[in-house]
Amino acid sequence: MMHDSSKNPEDPPADIALKDLPEALRRVAESLGWTVLTPVQAKTIPYIRAGRDVMVQSRTGTGKTAAFLFPILERVDPDRAECQALVLVPTRELARQVTADAEVLAKETRVRTVPLYGGVGYGPQLEGLRKGAHLVVGTPGRILDHLLRGSLVLDRLRILIFDEADRMLSMGFYPDMRALQAYLPERRDGFMFSATYPSVVRSLAGQFLREPAFLSLSRDREYVAETEHVYYETPGMEKDRALVRIIEVENPASALIFCNTRANVGYVSKVLQRFGYDADDLSADLAQKERDKVLERARRGKLRFLVATDVAARGIDIVDLSHVFLYDFPEDHESYIHRAGRTGRAGAGGVAISLVDVLEKMELKAVAKQYGIDMLKRELPTDEDVRAIVSERVTAQLEMKLRGLDRLVRERMERMIPLARRLGETDDELAVIAMLIDEFYQKTLHAPLEIPREDGEAAPEPKRETSRGGGSGRERSSSRPSGSGGGRSRSGRDRRRKG
Repeated sequence: MMHDSSKNPEDPPADIALKDLPEALRRVAESLGWTVLTPVQAKTIPYIRAGRDVMVQSRTGTGKTAAFLFPILERVDPDRAECQALVLVPTRELARQVTADAEVLAKETRVRTVPLYGGVGYGPQLEGLRKGAHLVVGTPGRILDHLLRGSLVLDRLRILIFDEADRMLSMGFYPDMRALQAYLPERRDGFMFSATYPSVVRSLAGQFLREPAFLSLSRDREYVAETEHVYYETPGMEKDRALVRIIEVENPASALIFCNTRANVGYVSKVLQRFGYDADDLSADLAQKERDKVLERARRGKLRFLVATDVAARGIDIVDLSHVFLYDFPEDHESYIHRAGRTGRAGAGGVAISLVDVLEKMELKAVAKQYGIDMLKRELPTDEDVRAIVSERVTAQLEMKLRGLDRLVRERMERMIPLARRLGETDDELAVIAMLIDEFYQKTLHAPLEIPREDGEAAPEPKRETSRGGGSGRERSSSRPSGSGGGRSRSGRDRRRKG
């Protein structure tokens, strides 16, 4: 279990340089034009080499992929045709990217890498596993599918990596990750990489890692970065749609959205509700009884999006608030600090996101200069970006639901397969399918998110079937391992799902 002492790692291993890599890996790095290791590589590789669990806070583009691939390639034994390292990622795109990087860096080794992700056929993935993949990279849902099939066995796993852990939770993978935990060997090393460490991610680390150190390199120095400050530049008349697209991509566990006027509070709340979000507003003219109802829902974690003015939000204390949105930029600089300070409390990470037009951007930069804040600009998600991320989330959730069906329900469902094939033949029929998928998406992913607690009680583990025939006859345990010790190692025969 993770303790508070992880914030300041005791006796950190010494940084390494490019010359300290094994000769084969050093030659590959030099052939790519690398002359030095990045800070995240120099500081993280020694932890993975030594098998010391660590949470690494680092943004995209800092070289974190090589930070875990180099020591994996160094520690994997290519003579053992079994999965020795597992990298969990949130999306198909990232699985393909990490696999491509691994194949480039491993070109002078005999290490084989296989990507496993949903939305595609199983054939190439099964073939890669049959050849004996040393390194598996994939999304939690598809990896769990292969574990249930028995095509992937993790008994000899030595290294477990969570890449972009905050995004994995935003994709809705928490139940799959908890179910996957039962297949992990008890003795393994665990490492987590994330741009932010809100309480939900820190809780996840406590469930999978053993007393991890915390290493943050967001500003090239070690510290616990409590809040990440992000801004998107957008014209004032397009802020409402921009907010929706950002929320779809970020998928916050909970958020407080600030507006400067009561009119905007009501407008933004209605826009979010029309898009299917669990949102409500809080303004000074709200009746006390209604105000109390909204506040109670927010405090109990039963309301995902609360829209408010500064005045109406005074005195509100929402535990584990993952995001703050500044829909309207505040009229004075100190108010920015008060708003952003609502997230990232008690050592947990959070994100403060500002939507600014050209004039507001000047004020934002003045705030950043005055308070020494590192403001990160992000490009506004496009409609295509949103469609892609929604598609991956829906695919993951539908596959998760399919895995949970019992035999009789599955047989009943199979009666509909001919109709499903026929419905894809015309645009009108495709619209019927789209309507059903959208309804599922709204109910599944726009409701309040389950937030994992450190004791792991938030999400029940899917029940396991008893192995019948061909195996040892042992029943798969439905209990989950507690703390960071991981699950018991079981043979591949006992994990095969029959029928």
